[in-house]
Amino acid sequence: MTIIPNLTLVFQIVLFLVLMVILDKVLFKPMLKVLDERKARTEGRRKSAEEAETKAETIWEDYQTKIAAARTEADKARTVLVKQGDEERATITAAATAEADKTVAEVKAKVATEADAAQEVLKGQIDALAGEMAEKILGRAI
Repeated sequence: MTIIPNLTLVFQIVLFLVLMVILDKVLFKPMLKVLDERKARTEGRRKSAEEAETKAETIWEDYQTKIAAARTEADKARTVLVKQGDEERATITAAATAEADKTVAEVKAKVATEADAAQEVLKGQIDALAGEMAEKILGRAI
């Protein structure tokens, strides 16, 4: 038994090929084009997102570097100001101490001078006071 193709088979093959050509132009190519465009858009957006993330990381690192530099600079400035304040305080304290020492010395000298003067006055009055005391004790004039 041999199968002999008849005209129906040839007609079906021709119809199949025509249908394939029509479907290729109407359905498959537009669908593949849409899929390719979607893939290209997705890849483009993914690439843009990666670039934005890289740029954000760079900006963040620059920010952190600048903050660290600013902190270091502020620490240096604060250290300098504290040192200047300590030096100024030491200068003012030394000047105040010197002035206080000078004032104390002047007061001591003045007190010593006044004490010497008072002793001189009292030495001159000792004889008179002793005589008055003797008169009061004895009850008579000496």
